[in-house]
Amino acid sequence: MRRNGRRRRPITVAWAFVLVCGVAALAAAQAPPANPAGPPRILLDLSPRAVEYQLRRLTNDELATTARRPADPRYRLVYYALLTRTGLAKQYRDEALDVLVAMDGASRPQVLLRALGMVPGTDDVAVARLAGILLDEPIDALRAERAAFEAAADASDAPGASRRAAYAVLLQIEGTAARIWPQAAASRDRLADLLGAVPLVVRSARGGALQPELAQAIAAVLEDDALEPSVRAAAVSALGAVARERAAVEAVLREFRRAGDEAVSAAAVGALQQIPLDVWPQDEVLAVAHAIVASLGGRPPSQRTSPAAIDALQLGERLAAALPADRRTAIGRDLAALGIRVVRIETVPEQMRFTQSWFVVEAGARVQIVLFNPDAMPHNVVVGRPGTLQEIGTAGGAMSMPADPAAKPFVPDSPSVIAATPLVWEGETARLNFVAPKAPGEYVYLCTYPGHWARMYGVMLVVERLEAWEANRVAPRDPLSGETLR
Repeated sequence: MRRNGRRRRPITVAWAFVLVCGVAALAAAQAPPANPAGPPRILLDLSPRAVEYQLRRLTNDELATTARRPADPRYRLVYYALLTRTGLAKQYRDEALDVLVAMDGASRPQVLLRALGMVPGTDDVAVARLAGILLDEPIDALRAERAAFEAAADASDAPGASRRAAYAVLLQIEGTAARIWPQAAASRDRLADLLGAVPLVVRSARGGALQPELAQAIAAVLEDDALEPSVRAAAVSALGAVARERAAVEAVLREFRRAGDEAVSAAAVGALQQIPLDVWPQDEVLAVAHAIVASLGGRPPSQRTSPAAIDALQLGERLAAALPADRRTAIGRDLAALGIRVVRIETVPEQMRFTQSWFVVEAGARVQIVLFNPDAMPHNVVVGRPGTLQEIGTAGGAMSMPADPAAKPFVPDSPSVIAATPLVWEGETARLNFVAPKAPGEYVYLCTYPGHWARMYGVMLVVERLEAWEANRVAPRDPLSGETLR
């Protein structure tokens, strides 16, 4: 059901309008945001902590328009705020990194390592983004700073993000875990940092070659039955990022079945979500789906809507979709009986589109849309009645940002709107719960941030009986072009 590309459409007046909207939105996303009140004033002569406090209170738009002077060291913390802030466009990070290299008289790796130490501890998105920039630096530039990375990895008082990134760089410099892993594994805290480095290093351009070796090392860690739950959960999560061989996948599956700590169970579900189904043992797909049904079915309905339960249900639906038609229908019926249909939708960075172009739900069923946004631009999901894509999109795009923080921005007050998320910023996840309409039809969903709807939309196909539709699957049509969606 993913949009892998659409066939070329004939250019009509309507489509010309749609294309103009999309191009305008892309251009606007790269332009500095307007700030009618003028640039915010930052008192730069106060202590560094006071300056950082002022900068943290700024919105992204305010931070982007804050005055800055590349030759004045007093603006150093302003540039570090631009470099580390989640949700800002790439142009601001590039500007800040170039200025800080000159201002600090440091190398790019040194500046990025310092920046990682300034990221708030809960901002995993900013850590992953900065670590990605760092790990994609030329390998010779990283080797030249090896001593700094070794010191950062060994510093118990350094921020955890710095230690994890330092281990990721050292693994990349070595090209093997043979020397680094035994040294770090001797200490519980260092092992936790090393495990946290694994997802960072394997996302980098050079990290793929390390996957098999890292998978073996993590599987060996999990063989220790005395491993404390927090480290075990970190190991399971790390293994999910590298498990591409049968033995590693089976190690994750063993943790999935291990009774005990909830954090470990949740980590196992998250790890299984990361592993491509084509490397799963075939008999495990149905077995895990049945295990999820049994686990969730044994809980009261009130406990089936927690984030961990929803993630497990989502995994079950992913597995069901990969089964042959007869088994898919049966397990799908069992999952539906648990009371909620979960749909995960992601945005595609810098492309202004959703990963999912359509999904199907049963009339009157409880639905949860999980929207994850890895893009620098904010997005939302608004569900509307059939034939209302352009109506909702243009109405939402004409709205101003509301003054009420509790209001959902760019969501029109219209009977055509069924449900809507708030704006979701980079790295954030929103969960939208609603009841599907009782009338079957091709309902729409879209992002109503100004200019986005022309490219960011899809169809929620509501069918009378899901089981009957599964026996005769018919895809909906694109609400703009009329083409059958894939």
